[in-house]
Amino acid sequence: MTRMVSGIDSVEQHLEQLRADPEVYRPERCPHCGKAGLHQHGQYVRNAPRGEGVAFSLESLLIPRFYCPACQGTCSRLPACLAPRRQSRWATQQAVLERLMGGESRRTVARRPGPGRRTLGRWWQWLTGHFAVHGFHLRSRFSELGRTGDWRAFWSACFQRLGLGQAMVELERAGVVVP
Repeated sequence: MTRMVSGIDSVEQHLEQLRADPEVYRPERCPHCGKAGLHQHGQYVRNAPRGEGVAFSLESLLIPRFYCPACQGTCSRLPACLAPRRQSRWATQQAVLERLMGGESRRTVARRPGPGRRTLGRWWQWLTGHFAVHGFHLRSRFSELGRTGDWRAFWSACFQRLGLGQAMVELERAGVVVP
């Protein structure tokens, strides 16, 4: 089971999806035991992404939770626009990483509203440090990414082809832990 639901690329889409058809978030099978038939089990509150326009109007987002009667475990799925372990949206992270790949310093990028210099450094280390694993899995799924020379060209092509959010959905489908 993937923890991210692809195709929901903004917080506004997430809110609309919850109003229109929250069943999109229900996993087919339990991630713990593999049995089908999960029940809606309330929801939990997650902080709205930092620095986003909607974050000023929303203090938190509701994420549906599901219960497995077979193993008594619970699980949830996030919209693809939200990173599972980070407060910033994938689009924000991609924009920052593109600026850093373009040659801007962390200090220059951090001067604008958004994440601080230390956060930018962590994101940069994550992007460069996990390139071998990410590159392997994404190149095996998208052959045109295999034509890139170095890691910067790879990520530039990946950002143009998929975007960081969709790339992380694909990596998660392949079993890679994403932040």
